[in-house]
Amino acid sequence: MDKIASSPNFKPFMRVVAIVGVAGAVVGFMMKRMGMEGGETLLTMGIGTLVVVAFLLGRLFPCPDENGRSLWKFAMTLTGYSLAATIVGLGFLLLQWPGGMMMLTVGVATLALCALVWLYVRNFRNKNKDQQHQIPPSNLS
Repeated sequence: MDKIASSPNFKPFMRVVAIVGVAGAVVGFMMKRMGMEGGETLLTMGIGTLVVVAFLLGRLFPCPDENGRSLWKFAMTLTGYSLAATIVGLGFLLLQWPGGMMMLTVGVATLALCALVWLYVRNFRNKNKDQQHQIPPSNLS
């Protein structure tokens, strides 16, 4: 998967897939609200496409720090899974299926956890690394 994610065509392809998924979900939602046939199917297909994009999200962002690579991969993978759970929960709510609120709650809660891990890797870990390489000031008085 890393070879595919590092190819120059991967990001533009995922962007196009995400746009198609959003367009399908929006058109499907409008068709469902107007009572037209096929609206639920189009909404489900659009949300499914967005879930696939969310699962692959972790491959789109490179690690800013080589020392925190494993923690970064964990955070990005967890972000992809929680985004997928949030999107599925939203889809369940729009389609009025049971379990939508629970999936939405779990997805948002894990996104908050991912934000904390992301902030730790991005800010505090880099500050601690910079402080370790500095020479402490001498007490000359």
